[in-house]
Amino acid sequence: MRRSLLVILLLMPGAAAGRAQSAPQLEFEVLGADVKAQSRLSPVNQEQLRATVRLVGLEDPGGAVRVVLAGEDTDVARATPSWIAGFAHPPADTVVLFPARSLRYPHDSLEAVLHHEIAHILIARAAGGQPVPRWFNEGLATAAERAWHFEDGRRLAWALVRGSPITMDALDALFARGNGHATTAYALASAFVRHVMDTHGPLAPAAILAALREEGSLPVAFERATGERLDQAERRFAAGLRSWERWVPLATSPFVLWTAVTLLALYAIRVRIRRKAERRLRWDEEEDEELGDVELSPADLDRVPPDGAAALQAGTGDPTRDHAFRAEDVPDDEPPPIGGRR
Repeated sequence: MRRSLLVILLLMPGAAAGRAQSAPQLEFEVLGADVKAQSRLSPVNQEQLRATVRLVGLEDPGGAVRVVLAGEDTDVARATPSWIAGFAHPPADTVVLFPARSLRYPHDSLEAVLHHEIAHILIARAAGGQPVPRWFNEGLATAAERAWHFEDGRRLAWALVRGSPITMDALDALFARGNGHATTAYALASAFVRHVMDTHGPLAPAAILAALREEGSLPVAFERATGERLDQAERRFAAGLRSWERWVPLATSPFVLWTAVTLLALYAIRVRIRRKAERRLRWDEEEDEELGDVELSPADLDRVPPDGAAALQAGTGDPTRDHAFRAEDVPDDEPPPIGGRR
């Protein structure tokens, strides 16, 4: 397996050690978009472009790539689904980006979209014009775009929980079904391509594309480059997804964490309300006990109105609450109450 990969790499153009790697030249064009959009891409990471050239196995990246920044009022924008932030057209060596559109997985910046689409151009050049299955094309472009991160793991976990298919032919069908399904397909395709690179080495994609250029069939090229059949690699990939890899990213996702925080907050509020009600009831009981123990002198009883005295003797009233104000209760040296007469 390793020998076949090594042989193909040694036969590839540019495999000799010490050769300088160049990045493809980019020619920008603004078409109905904000002229400031280009500043979001300046300067372009040249080292990342060179790394993509090495990833696909090209010695020479080829001619310049035209990068069009298209506004939403252009014909090309109106003809492209709104969830697509950019696309590549390899026959014309052209990449089209829509700077005004909201970014969706797997992209996290406009520059990431640029590197993703440039990778598609270079993959097509490395394949020598042979058709490249979409799962391999998108999976490899995503690997060239950026490193694997938390969101990839969460998307992969969710795809597995939903029971999404993980055969590569099935992924091509998912890509064709639109935004939601394409998101799942991106996560699975990217994970599988990275699995191939982990299993057969970081140069495996270059070897596969070199074999594809000669064989014209990716399954044949895959086996020739890796020594493993594609269906065997799919089964190995599925078996390697351990349970913690499925559940940990999902359980630690922002949605799950915030849901847990919300439930804990609601529980804390409920406990606080219950304790407050219990404390208020206990205070009322203590107050009733204290009032039941009050002893009044004969002079105090003379000042209690008849209805209050009866209630007091019955043990059902509070003379301090039922006491009616009387003018004769006011000492002579105090002024009468407002509205009262002496």
